[in-house]
Amino acid sequence: MTVMLENASGAPRYMALAEALRARIAGGDPAIGELLPTEHALCETYGVSRHTVREALRLLAEAGLIARRRGAGTVVVAAEARAHFTQRLGGVDDLMQYARDAKLQPRHTRSGPLDAAVARAFGVATGGEFFHVAGVRGRPGETPIALTDVYIRADIAPPVETIVEMGGSVTEWIASERGVPTARIEQSISAGALTEREAEPLDAEPGEAALRTRRRYYDKGGRIIALSDSVHPGERFTYDMVLMREAE
Repeated sequence: MTVMLENASGAPRYMALAEALRARIAGGDPAIGELLPTEHALCETYGVSRHTVREALRLLAEAGLIARRRGAGTVVVAAEARAHFTQRLGGVDDLMQYARDAKLQPRHTRSGPLDAAVARAFGVATGGEFFHVAGVRGRPGETPIALTDVYIRADIAPPVETIVEMGGSVTEWIASERGVPTARIEQSISAGALTEREAEPLDAEPGEAALRTRRRYYDKGGRIIALSDSVHPGERFTYDMVLMREAE
């Protein structure tokens, strides 16, 4: 019998499986000292791939709930996870909300491969066909909050008129219309000062403090969906961070 995984948050399947197994262990099934079902059995029970099972078991091992013992299998060693510190600088949903609220107003577009300078800035390989959209972000009628460059993989990019109409999250459109949802976002944040080129469209002064965010959006296969580079005048943008201590 296949057991359906509960995943209301839309998290990756391996995380949903890890939570299901965590709940079983907390309930004593299996008990401390007993073996978990084999990887093959877990695949059959939950209707998932071997990769999903292995990633779920990795999370449980890191939490101190299970241990792999050569010749014996995977043994339950604790019913509750070790306490640890978790730093959250916003999840995928938080970043998507920014894209929905801070509308992108395109100023320039072009198609072509990533050039060396852009690829180096993002830490990715050169080449590949991308659709480049340059514009400002903000609420209509208000001072822009960011100057943004978005590079979208050409084979899944929306038509430029669609980008103008939607004004929101391109990656959400790609998920719904192209069937390629974002599975992972990598983000880097750095401080600097606005250049003359950046200050003019933002109605700001060159040399003002600025916050730069670069994001890499990946599909579940690890392929890049899009890249974004945004520069915010410091006084117009704040990142809130909550540090939580969790015992899982």
